[in-house]
Amino acid sequence: MAETALTPAAPDRPLTLEEKKAAARARARAARQAEAGGEAFVTISPAAAAYIRSSAAEQGRPEGVRLRILAGGCSGLEYKLDLLEPGETAAAGDREVVSNGVTMLMDLKSAIHVTGSVIDYEDGLLRRGFRINNPNATSTCSCGDSFGA
Repeated sequence: MAETALTPAAPDRPLTLEEKKAAARARARAARQAEAGGEAFVTISPAAAAYIRSSAAEQGRPEGVRLRILAGGCSGLEYKLDLLEPGETAAAGDREVVSNGVTMLMDLKSAIHVTGSVIDYEDGLLRRGFRINNPNATSTCSCGDSFGA
């Protein structure tokens, strides 16, 4: 994936506190600009949208997901993706994205961490599940379920 203005190439050393703060400010700025410009914070690929639609239909739920970023995982932060509950809508402070016909809800903190990301779904011999290509991640674990910022 091409480097973006949000995240310079990861150095061969741990980031300093000042570098981490500067990266967090850049992520917050990008999230505000995306929201003001009406851009999607996150893009859901056609494969991921199809999987979400089929899973929602099987469980009688709306065609949408809630994305949360939680402390934990191998790299410090982990992704949590859940189908929307029937009747669930964006709460105060939530960000709502519609991509490929699927609604995604997320809180501001999560939106800041994933602005510019693409959520894809793969179904292969070695791996089955969502793959999040996050340009804001300074490190990732090998399973792809967690990242560092």
